Amino acid sequence: MKGDPVDPSERLALTVLCEELPELRAECARQPEERRLLLARIEAEAQARRPILDLLVDLLGAEPDSAVRALGAGLPGAGPGQADEEQFVCPDNACARVAYTLPAGPAPRCRVIGTPMVRP
Repeated sequence: MKGDPVDPSERLALTVLCEELPELRAECARQPEERRLLLARIEAEAQARRPILDLLVDLLGAEPDSAVRALGAGLPGAGPGQADEEQFVCPDNACARVAYTLPAGPAPRCRVIGTPMVRP
């Protein structure tokens, strides 16, 4: 399917990036310019649906096996706790992010490419 990374590790990396992007942007805004530029590069690569795991390793200073886990666990606000009335998924199936909204609420948007998410 279009945009679906072949490597499951890349798919997971994109999923976690999409889920945590607002918090990651806020955190990097308080960091040196080098980190902000690296996050901008990660976002550009993710938008183009190219691999990002190695770049996340650089940003987080973690080993590849733990970089995605560190991203999801180390940011403020990470964790479950969403209403489960309506479920939406990645618009081009590039990641496994699932977002929930209240009934008849607006569809959430992909935090990487900005397009509305879709119902599964």
